[in-house]
Amino acid sequence: MKAGALVLYEVCWALFFTVGIVRGSVLDSDFLAGLMVGVSLGFFALTVRERDGWPCWFQSFATTFSGASFLSGQWWLASHGKGWQPVFISFGPVFLFMGLYSFIKQRLAART
Repeated sequence: MKAGALVLYEVCWALFFTVGIVRGSVLDSDFLAGLMVGVSLGFFALTVRERDGWPCWFQSFATTFSGASFLSGQWWLASHGKGWQPVFISFGPVFLFMGLYSFIKQRLAART
């Protein structure tokens, strides 16, 4: 699979998931929020299905982008007084750390 399509799938799943959780937090029992989370899981499945064709940099990009997306969703909720979402608090920093660690590890391995 082309790298562009993988990036598109990753961006779609992370944004749909984040916006779906934010909408669900702001509007109680919102049907669109549930639909967005469901669609995001479909994009996630498409991305994982193509795991054999991933470029070497894709895993670093995917985890870093997901972490940044989750943290920005949490920032938006907190700045609008909507409280905290456990999924954003727990997975956001961890995904961001894993992605940055993987990127640094690849760069150091490339130098040797």
